[in-house]
Amino acid sequence: MGETPERTDDDGASLGRGNAVHRGDRPRIFVTLALITVAAACYLGIVAVRHGPPSGGDTVPLTAVTTALAAGDLRTAASAASLPNPPGYPLLVAPFVAAFPSIVGPSSWCTPNARIRHPPAGSPVSSLPAGVHLCDPPAGLASDALPPWYRAQGLLGVTSWLVLAVGALALLRAARADSLARQAGLLAFLAFLPAASSAIVQLYHPQDVVSLGLALAAVALVLQRRWLLSGALFGAAVLTKQFALLLLLPALVAAPDRRSRLTLLVASASVFVVVILPFLVIDPQATMENLSGFSAGGAAAGQTVLSLAGVHGTVASAVARDTPVVFALAVCVWAARRRGLRADRPTTLVALTLVCTGSRLVFESVVFPYYLLATSVLVLLLDVVARRSPHWSLTWCAAAAFFVAVHPGNRIVAALGTLVLAVAVVAIGMVELLSNEESPADQRLAVAT
Repeated sequence: MGETPERTDDDGASLGRGNAVHRGDRPRIFVTLALITVAAACYLGIVAVRHGPPSGGDTVPLTAVTTALAAGDLRTAASAASLPNPPGYPLLVAPFVAAFPSIVGPSSWCTPNARIRHPPAGSPVSSLPAGVHLCDPPAGLASDALPPWYRAQGLLGVTSWLVLAVGALALLRAARADSLARQAGLLAFLAFLPAASSAIVQLYHPQDVVSLGLALAAVALVLQRRWLLSGALFGAAVLTKQFALLLLLPALVAAPDRRSRLTLLVASASVFVVVILPFLVIDPQATMENLSGFSAGGAAAGQTVLSLAGVHGTVASAVARDTPVVFALAVCVWAARRRGLRADRPTTLVALTLVCTGSRLVFESVVFPYYLLATSVLVLLLDVVARRSPHWSLTWCAAAAFFVAVHPGNRIVAALGTLVLAVAVVAIGMVELLSNEESPADQRLAVAT
């Protein structure tokens, strides 16, 4: 009479009865941890082979802000207007720098790798933050006092991959598509995806990796209807990188009623406001410049239609930052008004998220390889969650990598190829949305049952 019915996953595999589910999950957890460990080791090896974080790019400003926060110098961190990102990532890793300064954040560091050269004669070396200096390979190899590349907080950048892996696996689990084969395939993809390692070795943007991981975990919680915790993670994701807003908007559509939607929105906004407020009070101008993304003056080069048209500076930044949000809002409003579109279903929600996130590539003023990270992960997750062969998503990832990372010599060909692939990935998500739309008969049956 009181027997618990046997549970099965969507593939028909038995999950056992009652507490047997938890006992059966224990060996799976150890296998999953082993898969994560192996994949993380592969990712670390790839980053090391690619020489770790560069000496230029955003390595110096991001590490300087993190070091300032670790030392408790909020004013210096808030006044840094050279990094057009919110302060989420430095805040998350500053405790580790403060706790383990000799391992991940020494007061004086350099990045000795194969790409570093001595600064040109007369260059403004004094403009570097205090305690930060550059060194070339001979100097780095000759002196034992100089730390290896990971001491420049590169090790923390590599561990950001773990946040991405856990977030992606959480989404698989929430979608009930977390078979060991799918877990292994997803982790291998994340480890060897060029965009994932490029986020560390190209311009040093671990914040992109962390933000995506937090946002994916938040989407997983949306599927589990845990609105408060999901909102908190979305707030942290947007604090880490602004593009996480493109994942928050579809989550609001997936919320079934006004109360859950309000909980999600208020929780994310509260986390964002509480954390950003001290920075606004200390230096409002620098904080707003970083949030707007205009502090760097906009992208000056790249293979996009905007760059070919000669649109640069703050105008290009405004198009790249704001247009995807407007587009995502329009798509989400359309999705919310489609009665046959169930955004709370895993495949539909991932597809809607892909459409909104993919629009960033369509309107970008410059596309670096690591810009492909979010879209590449989501297009693969769409196939995995839908339980089908990922050959089309892998084809898209390979083609996008060719046009962005190994782009053709002709700028017009590269720009048009990148645009076509960006539009294509948005179209993939839209086709999936329309194919998941319920017919009027299905809607009446759902209401009846």
